[in-house]
Amino acid sequence: MKTRFFLCLMSVATLVFSCKSDDEETVTAPQPEAFTYGSVTGMSTGSTSTGGTTVPAGYTWSEVKTPQSTWGLAATAGDRMLAEDFQIPAGEKWNIQNFYFYAYQTNFSGATFPVNEFYFEIYSSNPSVAGAVKVYGDLTTNRYVSSEETKWYRILQGQTDGTTRKIYKMKIQATDLNLSAGTYWIKWGSKTSTGTHFYPQFPHDASKVNNAQQFVISTSTWLNLNDGGQTVSMPFEISGTKLPN
Repeated sequence: MKTRFFLCLMSVATLVFSCKSDDEETVTAPQPEAFTYGSVTGMSTGSTSTGGTTVPAGYTWSEVKTPQSTWGLAATAGDRMLAEDFQIPAGEKWNIQNFYFYAYQTNFSGATFPVNEFYFEIYSSNPSVAGAVKVYGDLTTNRYVSSEETKWYRILQGQTDGTTRKIYKMKIQATDLNLSAGTYWIKWGSKTSTGTHFYPQFPHDASKVNNAQQFVISTSTWLNLNDGGQTVSMPFEISGTKLPN
């Protein structure tokens, strides 16, 4: 005959008993796992430009190499918006908490970037193609949180006045955003308290899919983003937790 022992715990405050047999298996429920998505590798190009100019101490260049010739692209809410895709791997479900985007305003170098409004929508397919379905977001809810310096200066290859375009990283809030595996597109635009700002593109990489889009609001027209005859992608990152399936 097998003698069964039980471990009993009593909370005096609540008078609740918890008993467990010594041969019972305890199953731990899956816990959410923090994740980050995206990379800005390639945006920082080092301390010496192609032309041999050394960046100020503590910074690196973000140099646009030929044949590309554009510092950045506009996404001013009410005028133009940008769109880029991201992928959630098979078998995963994400609770997205924040997005991070990169921008500059020519001749601005203060501690706090002057963007004060940021709006975005998420689609389950390319929004430039008819039939795309919006799954989250709107163009009326301001989701801007904060900004910080990246310590990068945006320059063109051969440019000499290299410190007029300081790039900032913006934190954007997503509330109750849960997405299952698949390919999604985020469409965004922002506003500053003063001046015009721009989003720097990645250098073209032939080994990757470069398919960013720009939406012209006044004409409801989508444009493929090309620079110097090369398609481009836009840097952004995502943070949150992976949810149990």
